[in-house]
Amino acid sequence: MDLVVIAQIITGTATLIVAIVLSFQLRQQNLQLRLQHKDFAQQIKNQIGERRTSATLSLTSSMRETLVKGRYDYSALKKTEERTFFHQWVISTLEIMIMKNLYSEETGHQESQHLKEYLGSSPGVRHAYRNSTIRQQLDLDSVNIIDEIVREIDEEVGLDGILETESSYPYKK
Repeated sequence: MDLVVIAQIITGTATLIVAIVLSFQLRQQNLQLRLQHKDFAQQIKNQIGERRTSATLSLTSSMRETLVKGRYDYSALKKTEERTFFHQWVISTLEIMIMKNLYSEETGHQESQHLKEYLGSSPGVRHAYRNSTIRQQLDLDSVNIIDEIVREIDEEVGLDGILETESSYPYKK
């Protein structure tokens, strides 16, 4: 055999071995990425749950009263302390819901559904959002998402209306 042919066979064999090794490494990387994605999704779910739990457990009965009052009638919050507390609670709540919205694919939440349900059933929250500094304390992407949802709700039920949301439970009688 000619030396050139032997060199080509050796080069071809080496190229094939490199391709097989690279293919194996690529499969391993893809597996690792899938595991990291799954871990990330679980971390997001845990973070959302922890934020809600810790916020809810820290509430006193007067705080709960303020939240309920403000949720349905923002103008009923007369004291500055009540409004300040209410604003901070709304911001925290919206941030949690925005996390659900932004990571809906990873967490399994329907995009914007929880935001629309919360804002639709809370005319006082919408009032505070439109007329206070709440918007300024959120990032621009979040503001754009919430602005659109609030606009849709206000057009459908009015500024102080309540949007009735049907349950998505599939086994109704």
